[in-house]
Amino acid sequence: MSEWRRLNARMLLVHPIETLVRLLPAVLVVLIARSGSDNDARWELIALPVIVAWGVLRWVTTRYRIIDGQIELQRGLLNKQTTTARLDKVRTVDLTARLHHRILGLAKVEISTGGGQRDRLVLDSLLLDEGRRLRAELLHRADPEVTSMPAPTGTPIDLDELASGVETAPASDEEVLLRLDPSWIRYAPLTTTGLATAAAGLGFLTQGFSRLGDTSELIVERARWVRDLDWWVDAVLVLVLICSLAVSAYVLTFWGFRLTRNRLGSLHTRRGLLTTRETSIDPARIRGIQIDEPLGLRLAGARRLKVVTTGLLKEQGGSDWLCPPAPAAAVTALSREITPDDAAVSGELRAHGPAARRRRVTRAVVPVLVVLALLVVARTVWGWSAALLGIAPALLVTSVALGIDRYRSLGHVVTPRHLVTRHGSLDRQRVVLDRDGIIGWKVEQSFFQRRAAIATLVATTAAGRQHYDVVDVPIEEAYAVLAEVSPELAGQFR
Repeated sequence: MSEWRRLNARMLLVHPIETLVRLLPAVLVVLIARSGSDNDARWELIALPVIVAWGVLRWVTTRYRIIDGQIELQRGLLNKQTTTARLDKVRTVDLTARLHHRILGLAKVEISTGGGQRDRLVLDSLLLDEGRRLRAELLHRADPEVTSMPAPTGTPIDLDELASGVETAPASDEEVLLRLDPSWIRYAPLTTTGLATAAAGLGFLTQGFSRLGDTSELIVERARWVRDLDWWVDAVLVLVLICSLAVSAYVLTFWGFRLTRNRLGSLHTRRGLLTTRETSIDPARIRGIQIDEPLGLRLAGARRLKVVTTGLLKEQGGSDWLCPPAPAAAVTALSREITPDDAAVSGELRAHGPAARRRRVTRAVVPVLVVLALLVVARTVWGWSAALLGIAPALLVTSVALGIDRYRSLGHVVTPRHLVTRHGSLDRQRVVLDRDGIIGWKVEQSFFQRRAAIATLVATTAAGRQHYDVVDVPIEEAYAVLAEVSPELAGQFR
């Protein structure tokens, strides 16, 4: 239907909460300042009705509809804005429900038609079932069972009268590709993401304790107790704390993770403990997959899987996840379900030759040699301890091993439907890119690459990172790959 429809009135409870959370630092500053004031006038209480009035104004002035093959979003009173998006350009639909959304049965719907902030429409807040029906209409317009569902626009619908199972497709027609196994939580501390989250949490706790240290005798006492322990005990305690924080982040992000595919081929993920997130991806927008193998996961025999698709924003953290850190066998099996090309998913790759090996090892060893040279200078000029030079053998062996592993990770292959490239050691990535999704090429050569007769072949695409590199490949091999995948463009590079 083409009638205008408003957001759900329950948003009047959501927006004041979100506004207060955003303004919480300022509110605390005001309260602290007021605590030492003799003025009894509570003028800051005016903020509360202003926030409520602002929420009411947003609800009154925001409306949307689907008409003439496009979705329109209109908002604003004095500065009225109308945003439109063609239905055939919709690439992904995200449903996000924070804890307060879930309590009220609401969800924020983000409709993406491109890779930028301007290429999306945000409807905050809709009833969860209404958001799912809207998603169904936007992504599965050709499905008669979906188009026969009650429309998400037009006259408001009494949800109590609807039949059960009004999600993106009937439940019996959804193929469950993956469910989270709780035992996979053990991989949480083995990724750089988990460690970064843990480090951020640890820093926050440390900063908070340091501020309370002068006023809390209990914290001071516990800090002294930790300081008096042996260094290795402190190291174990820090390791346990970091692992606990990483596991907590994993649970909050991926708990209840489920990946399904309906009969039209659309992929749908659902995840999250406190904040749930549902992402639906149009199969026509998928351009490949990316298999991540950070060093920690590789040592534990695990991987993770992402999708290479158009329409996912970088700000939408985690929207491209198809599988959280999981056993390699599970990730490989899922990769074959998404991309049924065994040679591309798990086949052998072409090595890049001795020139690439020398370059990988050199790039790993030279920084270590520079550091060691600086230590020698510091020892000679400033009298630094000679014990620091005792780490030289370990650093050299580690750097050589890193360079060799980086070379072993290099590789590529061209299959009838895909270009596959792999590189990296500490964070190894294998990208399976649809040949039809490649829209351009770039051949890059640094000064040292030219001398070694190698190059970096860059395949550009509208999806994912917009470019994927075949690193340090022999120059003739780079042109051969280009000619095989895009013969119509090969002549422009000679």
